[in-house]
Amino acid sequence: MAMPSKTGPGAVLVAMTVANAMVLTDQTAVPLALPAIGQEFGIASGGVQWVLNASLLPLAGLLVLGGRLGDLLGLRRVFLAGSVLFAVASAAAGLAPSFPVLLAARIAQGAGGALLLPATVALVSAAYGSARRGRALGTMAGFAAVAGAFGPSLGGLLTVTLGWRSVLLLNLPLLVVTLVVAVPAVPPDGPRRAGTRVDAPGAALLGIALVGLVFGLAQSTTWGWGSPAVQAALVTCVLAAAAFVGWERHTADPLMDLGLLRAHPHYLGSTLSQALAGMVEMGLGLILPLLLVLNLGMDPATAGLALLASTAPMVLVAPLAGRWYDRVGGRIPLVAGFAALAVSGAMLAPAALFNEYLLLLPGLVVYGTGLAVVLTVNDPVGLDTVPGRDHGQASGVSATAEQGGGAIGIALLYAVFHHTYLARLHEEVALRGLAPLTDTTGAALRSDLEAAEQTGLDAHRFDEGTVAYLEAARTASDHGYRIVFVAVVVIGVLGMVTSALLVRGPVPEGHEVDTG
Repeated sequence: MAMPSKTGPGAVLVAMTVANAMVLTDQTAVPLALPAIGQEFGIASGGVQWVLNASLLPLAGLLVLGGRLGDLLGLRRVFLAGSVLFAVASAAAGLAPSFPVLLAARIAQGAGGALLLPATVALVSAAYGSARRGRALGTMAGFAAVAGAFGPSLGGLLTVTLGWRSVLLLNLPLLVVTLVVAVPAVPPDGPRRAGTRVDAPGAALLGIALVGLVFGLAQSTTWGWGSPAVQAALVTCVLAAAAFVGWERHTADPLMDLGLLRAHPHYLGSTLSQALAGMVEMGLGLILPLLLVLNLGMDPATAGLALLASTAPMVLVAPLAGRWYDRVGGRIPLVAGFAALAVSGAMLAPAALFNEYLLLLPGLVVYGTGLAVVLTVNDPVGLDTVPGRDHGQASGVSATAEQGGGAIGIALLYAVFHHTYLARLHEEVALRGLAPLTDTTGAALRSDLEAAEQTGLDAHRFDEGTVAYLEAARTASDHGYRIVFVAVVVIGVLGMVTSALLVRGPVPEGHEVDTG
């Protein structure tokens, strides 16, 4: 049983909310800084997206381990260790002299986030009784989601005014606030749990499966689906995932107790919905800035401000979603939230063909509304039926689902966009009677488009040899964005179905009695 907080549960909630928001804001702000990073280090857009994945992959792969360590070693110890690692890595990333150093620092950031994120959920859960847990967790998730939604605006403004490094260094003052509030607020840990061990093989297999899948999807845009390396990565993913399941079922101290997923449908439903929401959240976090900058001609700062359309409803909806959950349980809010995501994709798909922001605006508002509901409600849905002794693991699994889904969403939605864009580009070139794109002209067009990611699309800045292909590229990219938004509709429908089947009504009061 955790000791009571010296400063009350409210201070714990504030500290954990700031920590949660810091990690989410980092993820959503960085996409607007990618073009500037690519230009400084001479990295193409396909390669510079690894600045995102370098953090997301260890974050996703180690989150369950981080949650398990919190259960075994103490939530406070693990949270503080993760916070310090995240701070040091953020400073190293912001000051990185080369691209490899930046990637290494981002990997360390992901590892630090994997330690602190599960602890934030478990510490808030321990600070509040079962009657108030849903509202507290909903408040934390809601405010963190709102902060993450402001990430694109911050990323665009900071990149334009202070440079891309300031986007990464922003974590440092946020971490100072977190520690100043958390150190006196979070109670000391009890004795370490004896007779247990850390499941290192399970953590390694889970990490290999995630890396294999994301690497295969991401590199398909560069090497093609027929590449032996891409195929080997995807096969490795399948084999590692199968080995992980087999190992977890038979090891004495599993990293992930698969029995919890079988025993608690709420927990399984929230885990699946978290993964699907993460795919949309992170995937569109990369795609929407490209649409606004390249096709609508906005500069990164303006694009960030334009994305406030999806942030404003989060500010209004997120605080209400936790209360909605307390009244009716998770099923209705999650189905409604995913329905809104599906509707937003259906609204954005046709609007993407016209390159007019006012036509995109309603879809962005509905998207923000749906995402706010889903992300706010997911955490309490799972934790309310899982024994308190497993809250660290459960929150780690939930966070893994979101971050793993996010890494997959980035790779998957970008791959969908890239492959449909290329196929349509060659058709548009032929329709216009232009000479087929050669390796040389294709590389020049790609280079000009990547340069335009920093400034917005301006035909006058294009090379004479590529400007003739610009209209074909715009039409092809419009088609690519439309297919991406159709994919969002599919993900939203999948979320509706899984939530309706697995998540039921309110958990009976007193059902989860073991809070320790």
